[in-house]
Amino acid sequence: MPALTLSTSPGPLTLQARCEPQVCYVILTVQTSASGAVPSRPVNWALVADVSRSMRIPIVDETQFRSMLRNGSAQEMLVDGVPVWQLSGSVPQEVRNAASSALDHVVRALHTIVERLDRRDRLALVVFADHALLLIPGMVGSDRVTLVRAIERLPGLNLGDSTNLADGIALAINQIRANRDGRCADRILLLTDGFTRDSATCLALADQAAGEHIAITTIGLGGEFQDDLLTAIADRSGGHALFLKRASAIPQAISVELETVRAAAVPAVTIAIAPMRGVQLRRVTRIRPVLALLAEPTGAAAMDVTTVSLGDLAAGTPVTLLLEFLAPAANLGPLWLAGVAALSAGVRLADTDIQAAVTTQASPLSDDVRAAAARSMAARLMRRATTTTDPHEAARLMRAAAARFDELGEQALAAAAREQATAFEQGGGIAGIATRELTYATRRLGDSF
Repeated sequence: MPALTLSTSPGPLTLQARCEPQVCYVILTVQTSASGAVPSRPVNWALVADVSRSMRIPIVDETQFRSMLRNGSAQEMLVDGVPVWQLSGSVPQEVRNAASSALDHVVRALHTIVERLDRRDRLALVVFADHALLLIPGMVGSDRVTLVRAIERLPGLNLGDSTNLADGIALAINQIRANRDGRCADRILLLTDGFTRDSATCLALADQAAGEHIAITTIGLGGEFQDDLLTAIADRSGGHALFLKRASAIPQAISVELETVRAAAVPAVTIAIAPMRGVQLRRVTRIRPVLALLAEPTGAAAMDVTTVSLGDLAAGTPVTLLLEFLAPAANLGPLWLAGVAALSAGVRLADTDIQAAVTTQASPLSDDVRAAAARSMAARLMRRATTTTDPHEAARLMRAAAARFDELGEQALAAAAREQATAFEQGGGIAGIATRELTYATRRLGDSF
């Protein structure tokens, strides 16, 4: 297995001698030492697909929609002063027959996956709506005929109209456990377009998956899913969080995810941060490659060991974390802040200590630390703006996020945030495709760090 390296910045970290606690920032970079081609790994794969009624609604393309306009099946009208298109009747049968639903695209994606499976791979398929159902129980990749037959059953299933995401995740975790052999990458891929019943249970299952080194990648489809929940599930377990505006992008997204898992250089990486006595860890933010708040311990937990999951690491793609500490009052001299360890599937691969020098005059924040802190603040403001239920508070937070985007030179994001803030102030709902686009665009700020 390739080695991992840990490095910190600034080096050395200097703090000014004070008689009260002070906040300090450290950038931790985690990188693989792999060079050249990485051997392809088999995958123990569980796909969890939403099959509720919304996933079956036909999606018309532009040509079909123009046909509906010509025959009077759709017409433009104003709703609260906003022009919208409304169906004057049911979708014509010929259009319905020709249009694909999101579920149709899931079926196509599964066929593509089956074609790419290696004989060492395993694929389990869990579907859910009111309840979850195991459609494919971890079959080997070489059993393509049986896999295809099982996939063809998917459009005919009727599991209800609601979205019981927790049952689907729990069933998938059990399948990963039943089929794991230590050689495969364990991965769950979750796809939904709706709201679930029990978010707290879903997050607890994500933590459970992380503890067993099972990464969960989430795909949110359209504009009505819970982006805060899906991103949290992915971030807690070390998976990826993807947003697709169009169902037609499902096959490519799932194929790319499979190839990404195969190409990982170091699997199931976790970082354990142990503050020294008197030191508190306030926050861990992943800056690169995807911007996200990974941990925000409070109370006694801030002084205990905090573990965050990074998932599989690709060769040549460093992960950058911003660690925020509250350092105690200290006299001149060295001050140890924390010990850090990097583990892969529970095996320690690297460790380092974070130490500061307490002096009469501290150095100003470096440019990279300042930029990382600004990104961290932008991510937190966006998260708070899109999860609050108060439109006026959401607007205030969105404008604060826009100011941070301006500081980062992200004028397009700043303009979009201000436009959304205005929409909140004018009575627009907080949930919607515009806020989801902003959420996922903010996460991509890590690409420019």
